[in-house]
Amino acid sequence: MDQINFEQSDLSSNTTYSTFISISAAKGLQDVMKKNLGPKGAFKILVSGSGEIKITKSGNLLLKEMQIQNPIALLIAKTIYAQNFFSGDGTTSIVLLLGELFRNIENYIEKNIHPQILCEGINIAKKELENWLNSQIITPKKKKQNLIKMAKSIFKTKIKNSHVNNISKIVVDAVLTIQRQKEISDINLIEILQMEDQNDSESRFVRGIVLDHGARHPDMPKILHNVFILVCNISLEYEKSEINSNFVSTSSEKKGKLSNKERDIIDKKINKIIQLKRLICKGGNKSFLIVNQKGIDNISLDLLCREGILGLRRTKKKNMERISILCNAIPVNSSDDIDSTVLGFAGIVYEKTVGEEKFTFIENVSNPFSGTILVKGMNSFLRKNTEEIIRNGIKSIKLCFEDKGYLVGGGITELKGSEHLSIYADKIYGEKKFGVLALSNSLLVIPETLSENEGGKFLKNKIIKKKNNKKEEENIQKKRKGFSSDKKRVFDCFSSKKQIFNSVCSIASQILQIDEILLGKGLSN
Repeated sequence: MDQINFEQSDLSSNTTYSTFISISAAKGLQDVMKKNLGPKGAFKILVSGSGEIKITKSGNLLLKEMQIQNPIALLIAKTIYAQNFFSGDGTTSIVLLLGELFRNIENYIEKNIHPQILCEGINIAKKELENWLNSQIITPKKKKQNLIKMAKSIFKTKIKNSHVNNISKIVVDAVLTIQRQKEISDINLIEILQMEDQNDSESRFVRGIVLDHGARHPDMPKILHNVFILVCNISLEYEKSEINSNFVSTSSEKKGKLSNKERDIIDKKINKIIQLKRLICKGGNKSFLIVNQKGIDNISLDLLCREGILGLRRTKKKNMERISILCNAIPVNSSDDIDSTVLGFAGIVYEKTVGEEKFTFIENVSNPFSGTILVKGMNSFLRKNTEEIIRNGIKSIKLCFEDKGYLVGGGITELKGSEHLSIYADKIYGEKKFGVLALSNSLLVIPETLSENEGGKFLKNKIIKKKNNKKEEENIQKKRKGFSSDKKRVFDCFSSKKQIFNSVCSIASQILQIDEILLGKGLSN
């Protein structure tokens, strides 16, 4: 952040150097990120000390990766980061609103208005804005279609337009898949898996699970139909003891007997699985799959292969849990518990090889309350960027589903909110009204920036002045209606927008109460 030196004559009697440093920090962050907002926003290049490059316009990523020295700017960045964790969207909007709010606060401080009075006015405006926001909710008739429109509004600002429709449908389908009794359960049930592909527009949602590994035996079947699935955490290989131990053999015969005994223990487990497979798959087009969290040695793999059983070893714990949910399987930890009652079922299981990597698809599951989003792309940078965008999008769509409604986007909500607060300020007596006006004028930065980034102009100054000339006022209204009609198909999440306004007011009030910045020692993170 650029440091600004203030002369003593420039300071109001009601403020300190730290207040102007805070204002400078907020304005500095705003200047850095202002061009990023909206679908036509510019990108930034982040360069690390080792030469690693990232191209992004994600406000969350910029605040997370930028080297920020100013302590107030660092405080703002860390506080705003919580907004992204909550809703997955709105980081850039908070930075812009906060910077504009401090610009207005600076003007009032120079007019000798005390910061504490401005804080009280901002808090009054925040409560009024929250009450007004509740009256602006639009209740949709067709839930899924409006969620897709909401997703498009979110992703248009982050990815290429050619991919918006596909990614929006993928995310909405994924969120609705984990719906339980009109509520969205844990979004971590949605797995996001990267897959190398020349065509990055072929990302898709799988109503099942995709494992990032395949069979370890070359002759095992590559595709199975009507599959019974055994989910287990049983060692099917020789294991070393958990404590240090030594076995001393006086002859090669005794050593051979010990090895054979160890092999017999593993073979008994394998034979029990094979007998269960023969019983279950007797007659008809049926298949058998073993998903094991522990290892399977080569001899065991060969025995399973002869029976036409597909064996997957060292599967991740989170995937084991998902398979159990999707296929109605009961995980077992001992070979004694293996019987037909613990088996799950899937319509089809197949293996796909991409380059040197193998993937196993389990689809047509009996309990489709989870799924996998396949993110495809030519290089790891594109795939990682898309994955991060999808993760944040899932959070936003989940909130939209829970809100039971949405707000008009594209800056229209901020424009109307500014007008409402401007009228409300006339009802406030005393200097507190200036805090209300500061927030009212600050809201206009969103439609103004969206318009500027698209190459247009916004009549901010004329709207604020509210001239009495009727003809000029009519022209302003016409242009505002045109601006509104262009954005009528853009939606905003109610919870996210409410959290944005709440965060801006809370951060501003907190920073305005800072009167000194001191160097501390021994402070833990």
